[in-house]
Amino acid sequence: MKALPLLITLLSFYSNAETKVFEEFQFYEVAPTSKNDLLRTLNRTSPIREDGEVFHGYTKYNINWRFWWKTNDNQCVFTKVETILKLKYTLPNLKSSKPDVKAIWFNWYPNLKTHEEGHAELAKNTANKIDKKLLSIGPKSDCNILEKSANNLAHKLMAELKEANKNYDVNTNHGETQKAWLYLHLDTSGGDD
Repeated sequence: MKALPLLITLLSFYSNAETKVFEEFQFYEVAPTSKNDLLRTLNRTSPIREDGEVFHGYTKYNINWRFWWKTNDNQCVFTKVETILKLKYTLPNLKSSKPDVKAIWFNWYPNLKTHEEGHAELAKNTANKIDKKLLSIGPKSDCNILEKSANNLAHKLMAELKEANKNYDVNTNHGETQKAWLYLHLDTSGGDD
């Protein structure tokens, strides 16, 4: 099996209130010999496999939260909440100078990226919700109760995010309705390499 070249090219940071978002891009190389070999090469080189299926793009998310509190008058209240979202996109990188291959690629690739950005947006929305909802939890008589309430709420929002991602993939058929499937961009009329 050929070694999979990985290139980490971007790490960006955004801040929204106390929500911190870090994005990382990991690319796998696709070097087709012709436009007719493009889909086969993409399927062969993609590291993204799930339930026996090959996917060409993937967005992984990890959301962590932490909080600070103070006690006043036998009550415990949050003073600060920080939510950190780490996003890691896995996407293909074309290694071909053939004009016909590049034309198909540049017609298709933005749609794949748009689909993956949709997954990222769901995660960003959830991270922001966790941040705001935890900070809005009212005072509790005990800091352990406050901590448990916050973690239960955050875990509930994480479960909703998991479901939202499943629904997004069902509704778009993993990006097919967004033209994120390469076969939609290939000329099926035959033709030359």
